[in-house]
Amino acid sequence: MGGASGSTDLPSSLKLTKVRFGMLPYGDHTYAIIGVKKGWFKEAGIDLDYQCVKVEDVVPFLKGGSLDVASVPPGILLASYETAPNLVSFALSDLFQGYCIMGQPDSHCKSYMEMVSTGAKPEEAIKKAAQQLRGKVFAYPAEAAIKPFIDLVVQKSGLQRRDFKSLVLDDALTINAMRNKQADFQVGGAPSQIILRREGFKPILSAIDLAKTANPSPNSPELASILEDGWGTTHEYFQKNHDTVLRLAGVNFRIMKFMHDHQPEALALHMPYLSQVTGQHFSDAEGKIIYEDLDPFYTFEEQREWFHKPKSLYYFQNVNGAILNNYISQHIYQRTPPHLDTVLVARDVYDELDQLRKDTEENLAKVDLNSLTEKEKAKYKIAKSYYDAYDFLDADRIARELSLESKK
Repeated sequence: MGGASGSTDLPSSLKLTKVRFGMLPYGDHTYAIIGVKKGWFKEAGIDLDYQCVKVEDVVPFLKGGSLDVASVPPGILLASYETAPNLVSFALSDLFQGYCIMGQPDSHCKSYMEMVSTGAKPEEAIKKAAQQLRGKVFAYPAEAAIKPFIDLVVQKSGLQRRDFKSLVLDDALTINAMRNKQADFQVGGAPSQIILRREGFKPILSAIDLAKTANPSPNSPELASILEDGWGTTHEYFQKNHDTVLRLAGVNFRIMKFMHDHQPEALALHMPYLSQVTGQHFSDAEGKIIYEDLDPFYTFEEQREWFHKPKSLYYFQNVNGAILNNYISQHIYQRTPPHLDTVLVARDVYDELDQLRKDTEENLAKVDLNSLTEKEKAKYKIAKSYYDAYDFLDADRIARELSLESKK
């Protein structure tokens, strides 16, 4: 059996559960709109009441109960642990590697890639690229998730914060600061980088440039400059609505597969919404840059490496452990820091779905197709459809029923 093809047509047989869902206004956090437009949430029994929220609001909204679920990096939940210890990340989606220092187009600054291409060693090129901040104005947003990247750039440069002027603004305002030449350098989310690239500003040093020099370990500070995005909720919601969480995770993985196999259609659904919530136009060509370069999305099958290959750079404990260690080194916790497994439960959900997948396959394999009634054949088809849609919970439920019926 394979993964979702994007054409699965499931019956609306599941009772709808309303889920209040928040999305940050970025390319790696608005992709749920694809599932909304395709009707996949409703097929999984979910009435998604979605809205776009500011990054500074996502934790208070989850903590306060005005949102049930939100698309949010685990790093933000880790940073907020002392004030919001009841939040968890339960499903991952993409590898955000798009933090990048952007420079003015008419400056004489050189990029990391230019230095490497002329023979500089990676570590030397990183240091020299970062040292170009000296005496300049550096604009960036006040986001917890971006802090490890900025900290590492400063560390690699050998500079002190006083060696450059920090201009801390909302992400959209950092773009204007660059346009108006109030800032010499900038780093922000993927949308701002896309806009600045479009307008001719120059990429100088990126998060993935730093990460590729790392060892696969939570103790590698370079890995704190990238992050794995996903969906989060509260411990209470996770426990009380576990089936809904599994179905949400299934829709997440269905979207990942669709983005991978049907990129043009995915972009046609996604980019108009991203343009709407950001107030900036994003073409499909720019969306392709997001999907392939800044925020590559990983399918259920591809994420096996994240959860079960500790020697991978992208193993979840390496990336998120590096982020947590960065926070600890910055003394952001007044009390005992969180354990990673307290906040990040995505491997547990992944493994539960994977076991349900295996159970579905085993139970369907036991069914004698030649002996099925017409009603049972319809149920068999539905079970396979749920399977292909990554709703392994309901696929397994129906497959078990069929397996039991076939024994009678």
